Amino acid sequence: MTGPAGGPPPGLQAERTELAWSRTSLGVLANGLLLSVRVFTEAGPGAAAAPIALAVVIAVATVVVGRVRANALRRSPLPVHLAPTRAVPIIGWSVVALATLTGAALLL
Repeated sequence: MTGPAGGPPPGLQAERTELAWSRTSLGVLANGLLLSVRVFTEAGPGAAAAPIALAVVIAVATVVVGRVRANALRRSPLPVHLAPTRAVPIIGWSVVALATLTGAALLL
């Protein structure tokens, strides 16, 4: 079975993409919240602002990039260039940085 113009059949790729990015942003927010609770209880409210801010920025960027990528998958015909842009590796490394910050906070 083929889709419009002989391409792949239409499916739920856009929805799956958007849900995956949404789950990632929720995970980042949960990580930031738990990290901020730990920092807040040990170092006070001022130090808790950095992990919260970092998690919120990463989560918002993740939602935005997810929406853009899902909208690209909804277009017909599909765009020729579907490979990740610079935003995807930047978000990936930001999540790694948040995870490293979380690990350091848990070990200290």
